[in-house]
Amino acid sequence: MELSVVAVVPSRELEGACAVRFSSESASDGMAFGSSRKPILGNDVLKSWADRVRGLGVRSLWLASGGQDGKVDGSTLAQFVRQGVERLLLIKLKSYAEMDLADLVRFHSDRGNPITEAEDARGELGVCLLDRIALRSTTDGAASYRAADSGQMPYQFNGYAKRLLSATERQELVGDGLTGACAMKPLGTQIRDKVWVGEGVKIAPTARVIGPVYIGARTTIGAGATVGPFSSVEHDCVIDCGTTVEQSTVLPNSYLAPGLLIRNSQVDGRHLEHLRWGAVADLQPAQLGRRIEPRGSRRPLFSRADKNDFFSRPGSPFPWEFGTAPAMAQPWLQVQL
Repeated sequence: MELSVVAVVPSRELEGACAVRFSSESASDGMAFGSSRKPILGNDVLKSWADRVRGLGVRSLWLASGGQDGKVDGSTLAQFVRQGVERLLLIKLKSYAEMDLADLVRFHSDRGNPITEAEDARGELGVCLLDRIALRSTTDGAASYRAADSGQMPYQFNGYAKRLLSATERQELVGDGLTGACAMKPLGTQIRDKVWVGEGVKIAPTARVIGPVYIGARTTIGAGATVGPFSSVEHDCVIDCGTTVEQSTVLPNSYLAPGLLIRNSQVDGRHLEHLRWGAVADLQPAQLGRRIEPRGSRRPLFSRADKNDFFSRPGSPFPWEFGTAPAMAQPWLQVQL
């Protein structure tokens, strides 16, 4: 049975990626705080799922806009029924999971269920397989159709998984990636033991970089600053003089003022979330942190007009091509793997 694949991207993030407006929401400050599309050690989680889809022999997938919880409108999914889709793999970007999708498909086929959801000991992972009968029977979106509600056995995943919308689990994934405890690797050059940097990084001679640590492309570390251990500063950030970042993540395009101590936290522009307490602070009123503008001529990730996108830059192992199918109405974007 032929398999089609849909990856659900929150509306504001697909809007920013494709330069196409899919919802009435405004992206006032880039992607949402705690977003599933924020890079982790320079990696795009959507690409990691797409690589697993490639392993199934599937040569294209559809990007769909949905809510932050991954919910897709049932009338939109009904388009796949009208197109004759017999089996649909739906991936909501809620988690990073090192899942063998072929094993999921085998389990689904062997059980003969109309829908199979993947879960681990902590619950749903946001991955499910739906046959045509399940697509036709749900009226308010596959995200609300629960296999458990109909007594069907879920696919139990016992491998490595982290929830992306949890700042604590994201930080655990950063630590595991830096120490080799999971398959995700820092996207950069290893300049010494357990220290990785991206292109165009600037580190002042008096700054200290303590591994394991990752510093993303075009980031600047100021004089007397300390970064690490167990920290990730993503692309296009500025850590000003004397500031310390340890056991923390600084998300892209963030500026941290001089003399700060950032520990056990996640910083996203003007916002800081403490990982242990869960408290969120606004750094901007006191001029301690802010969002900074992207540098240079950085292009949208999924621009239809520009084929020289993130995935087809020189050295990328998986050049992708983008297009739309005339029979399918937006908000779907087809990606050739």
